[in-house]
Parts: sequence; C-alpha cells; structure tokens
Amino acid sequence: MSTRTEMVENSSAFDGAETSAGLRHRLTRKSYSQSSTEELLVEKLDHFLSSIESRLDNFEQFFKFRSDEFTEKTTSSASLDVGYSRSRSNSSASLSSIKSFSVNYLNQIHQRLNVIKDSVLQTSITNLDYLYNTLDDQYNYLFNSSLSDLDHEVTETTTTQKEESHKEELLSQKIITTIQYFDEKLLQIDDFIKDNKPAAKEDYDQDAAFNHLSYFNFNKALKNAEHSYLHYYELPLSWRENKYIIQGYRFSLKHSTMLRSIFHFNHNETMNIWTHLLGFFALLYLLLVHYPSTQVYAQNTTRDNLAIYGFFAAAMNCLVSSVVWHTYSCFANFTTRSRCACVDYTGITVLITFSVISAEYCSLYKHPMLLNFYVLFSALCGSTGFLFNWSPYFDKPECRSLRIGFFMGLAFMGVTTSFCMWFYEGFVVTIMFFLPMVYKSFVWYWLGVVFYGGLIPERWRYDVIIDDEHNCHGDYSTKDVIMDRVDRSGEEEKEEIEHELEEETANDEDKLKAIIKKHFPDKPTMTPYYRDFFSLWWVDYFLSSHNIWHMCVVGGIVGHYFSILDMYETMRTL
Repeated sequence: MSTRTEMVENSSAFDGAETSAGLRHRLTRKSYSQSSTEELLVEKLDHFLSSIESRLDNFEQFFKFRSDEFTEKTTSSASLDVGYSRSRSNSSASLSSIKSFSVNYLNQIHQRLNVIKDSVLQTSITNLDYLYNTLDDQYNYLFNSSLSDLDHEVTETTTTQKEESHKEELLSQKIITTIQYFDEKLLQIDDFIKDNKPAAKEDYDQDAAFNHLSYFNFNKALKNAEHSYLHYYELPLSWRENKYIIQGYRFSLKHSTMLRSIFHFNHNETMNIWTHLLGFFALLYLLLVHYPSTQVYAQNTTRDNLAIYGFFAAAMNCLVSSVVWHTYSCFANFTTRSRCACVDYTGITVLITFSVISAEYCSLYKHPMLLNFYVLFSALCGSTGFLFNWSPYFDKPECRSLRIGFFMGLAFMGVTTSFCMWFYEGFVVTIMFFLPMVYKSFVWYWLGVVFYGGLIPERWRYDVIIDDEHNCHGDYSTKDVIMDRVDRSGEEEKEEIEHELEEETANDEDKLKAIIKKHFPDKPTMTPYYRDFFSLWWVDYFLSSHNIWHMCVVGGIVGHYFSILDMYETMRTL
C-alpha cells in the first residue's frame, strides 16, 4: 500500500487546479429558494451515495479486467496523459488532464470510497459534525488539499446573507460544498477508467450516476421517518420486502427508536413482534405451570425432563430471536439489520435441532446406544448450522439453497428416527406414535406456509394500485417458501431496474427520471375504495400473511409440546 507521500506525488496534478472562488460561484449560483438547505443536503447525499455505488462497481470491474495490463503501462511509463473532455459550463477552473495515476493510488481511492459510503450509511444526517469531518478527512487524505479555507469563505458569505443562520444550516452547506468538490475530482477518475476500460467489456462502465440504486432515497427516508411512518416506496430498495404491505414502515439509525417501537402499536411490524412476544409468555406458562402439573412430569426422570426443557428453551429462544429481527427489520444500519437476520436464523436452527432431539428421545427411548448416536449427531449438525448462520456468505441470496437445504436436512434427521422405530416396533405402532405430531404440530406449520407463500390476504387488497410486472407476482408455491423467495420485492425491483437500464433510449436522463418516478413515487396510487374495509387496507397493520405465519408458528410449537407429552405416555407402554 502506498504511503501518504506517494499519494501526494500521485495526486499532484489536482493541487491548485481549481480555485475556491470558482466553486463558491457554483455554490452561490444554486438557488435555495426552491428548497431548504436541509432538503438540498438530503438530496445531495442520496445522489452522492448512488454515485459511490456506481464507482465502486466500476473500480472492481476495472481492477478485475485491467490489473495486469495497467501495471505494465505504469511500469514502463512514468506518467499518463489522459484527455479530459467532460465540459463544465459553470466552472471557471476545470482541470485539463490527469497525470501519474498509479495502481496503488486507484486502490486507495477505492478503499476510501468504501469508508465514505459506510460513514454516510452509519451516520447520515443524524450526525452532521461526524459526517463532515469524515468527508473532509478523506478528501484531504486522497487529494492532499484542505477545505478549511473554502469553508471559512462559504461560512462568511452565508453569515453575511443570513445573519441569523443556525450552525446546523452552515454545516449542511459545508457538506454540500464538500460533496461538490469530491465530485469534481471523482469525475476525472471516471474519465480515466472509461478511457482505459477493456475493449471486450464495453458495457461494464456506465456514465449514469444512478445505475446503482440500492441505497437511493436512504437519507430522504431517514429524514421523513423522523416525523411519521413511511410508505413502501419511500424505503430504499435494500429494505423492501413485501410490496403488498404499503404503509407503516419505520426507518431509523437510533437503537432507542427501534426499541421504543416495540410498544408502539401503529406500525406494520407490531403484530409480528407481539404474536411472538405473547407466544413467549404462553410457553413460559406451559413451562412453569402446566408441565409440572402433568402425569408425565411426575413419572419422568431428570434425564427425561432435560429433553423437554431443552425444547422449551429452544422454542422461547426462537420467538425472542424473531422479535429481535422484526424490531430491527427497518433499522437503517444495514450491517446491524443483517446481523439481526442472523439472530433469527440462529433461533430457527436451535428450534429445529431441539425439536428433532425431543422426537428422537421418545422414539428411540428403548435403544440407548442408537439414541445417543442420533442426539450427538443432531447436536453436531445444529452447532455447525450455528456457525453458518453468522457467516457473511450464509445470508447472501446465492446461498439460499444451501441455507434452506441445511434446515431441511436438519429436520430430516428427525424423520429418519421413524424408520428406525418402524424396524424395531412395526409400521402401525410407528404411525400411531407419530400421528399426534402431524395433526397437533405439523398441520400448523403447513397452514402457515399456505398463507405466507400465497401472500394471503394482502395480495387481494384493492385500496392501492400495485404493479405486478416481472417477478413480483404475489403467488409463491411451497417450493418458493422453502427456497426463501418470499419477501424479496426489493431484490426483484433491482433486477427490474437493471433490465430497464439496459434498454437503449434516445435520452439517458429521461430514462433515469422515468425509472426513479416508477420505483420511487412520492405517494402510492390510491383507488376510490381506499377507505372501504373490504379493500383490505388494514393488512398493513394486522392479519397480513406474515402475521398469520407467526401465529401458526406459535401453534406449531405449542402443538409439538403436547405431542411430545403424548409420546412420553406412549413410549412407556411399548
């Protein structure tokens, strides 16, 4: 990695090339009468974030296809002259060329853009001081040019124009200026990459600033969510899951806001949270009150009870893990949000593991050696799954098959015990032994799959007009549920946008505007029936498919407990 001194030499062509007066001219030329400084800052940050996404992708593609060739060029030549043809009608001092770009220097820019992106996503408009200092530090690190003099002049000019301006407004203007300054430099890097891209990869570099929209609307959503809940189209694409749930979304970078929302009953995750919270207390009652009063408890040994206690602990852990996920499902820090998803996966893994072990314990009770093997192997598989859950790769879309396959394989371990019991006890005895688990537990999970996979009933709502183009069809089979293809509307929209961007049109700017208008409308399109109870407007808040799925999961857990009690009674009579 190059040192700071090397970077100064590599970026010497930038220094002194543009005066602060030229940039200040563009800043003062911008009209603030149409929108407040705060609104302008939000818009600039969202555009800047999208442009960083695009540039990071271009860097990765450039390094992938031109690393060797570029290294040879920089080794044999002390400097590179790259024509700079991008016009800027409002800039009086644009650079005319870029000199001595080294591979290390481009790597540094790539790394620092990642730092800037993380900073914007982690703090955004909630901490302007930190955001500005980060941008200023990164600019100074990359281009060896401080913005403090410019900030002083901008602050002085703005203070003269608005004597009663607040510090926050001045800081917002400084950030806007810094973003403009960054863009001036990065546009020239874009030109260099474009001019040196591989001939065989003509399509990997796109000029459009919005060709990556995963986090578009991020800062605007944060700002709007301070005063009210959001609708679906206000969310960034990475946070969109079920496009049939329109209203009541939270979006915040504050943990306190997310935790307080547990006790707010007017957002669209309320029922998802409380179905499992109430389920947790129901299990607590069964554990502390009901189970100790049963005949099974009186006859069980300490070892026998451990199997049931383990199931209770796993079930309650699963419900709490789900509460954590749905509390943080709209947390604006995507890394933390992803970790909460891993918490949910872990809860599912633990529940399946101990559900299997409890069934194995009953069915192989009279065969201790075989039982010990099954329990040990199931515990080992569950522990391995625990590690998988926290792997960054495990949560990626391309890993869905592995993830769901693991869960299904773990559950299949319990099924194989029925074959062992069939061998020892006979077919009829085995069927009667496992039958209570089918109609008391499995039927609940299957019913939940029907509602969840079919997006029932929200798929039939008609209070708003919902676009059903492409893969967003709202009709998922059991296989789709198993493969985790439900609640992926954001990913489907990304694919749709990518397809739309590939279509050639006469005017790229008009094309981008049309795409943004389509996927990020200001308001949902309401029908004349939006106040009609039978239009199903209420699915945003209760009895959506996910709510019903949660209730079925609680029913399946409770049913499993009672079927295990039946198994304990039956195994003593065999």
